[in-house]
Amino acid sequence: TWMGKEAAKSKWSNSNITTIQNPIPKNFFENKNVNGCKATLGLSTELPTILVIAGNLNEERKGGGILKSILESGVTDKAQILLIGEGTSIQNKNIKSLGFINDEITIQIAYHAADLLLHPAPVDNLPNTVAESISCGTPILAFKTGGVPEMVIPEKSGWLVEDIETEPMIEKLNTIISDKSYRNLRKSTGEIGLRL
Repeated sequence: TWMGKEAAKSKWSNSNITTIQNPIPKNFFENKNVNGCKATLGLSTELPTILVIAGNLNEERKGGGILKSILESGVTDKAQILLIGEGTSIQNKNIKSLGFINDEITIQIAYHAADLLLHPAPVDNLPNTVAESISCGTPILAFKTGGVPEMVIPEKSGWLVEDIETEPMIEKLNTIISDKSYRNLRKSTGEIGLRL
């Protein structure tokens, strides 16, 4: 891993360096019917579902400003957005907010209902939301930052945006929605999840 290589270059070079993966509960890997999960959450089965999860969806460190721009960009004309976390009060028929959820079963249903997890954080290490989403077979769109590239393998478990700016993220999201490429990644994403 990238972090292991960096540690090997430092004062830890004489130490045994082991990667400890994010602990993901076994039931995240269970296959669930996507349309059944969408129906359970009151979502349309006709529109792609984009999931965004953060404790505070407005927090800049978690991409709050970027998310706000995405939600105002017209993406909801072609997709529905499912938000989990505190914040954002944008009113739109294709934006559904579940607020902050502590219930693991509902979160699993949300991951399986989603066609894509949008992770707009401009900085991050190895986010649990990304690992959990991949474990559920749901591909990721995220910035190429921190440890995210260790989990998101382009065209296998999602897509990485090089420039940490709003416009490239919106462009990539619109392309993914238009060409429905998220449909092709569910199987390969789940296989990568088994290796996390």
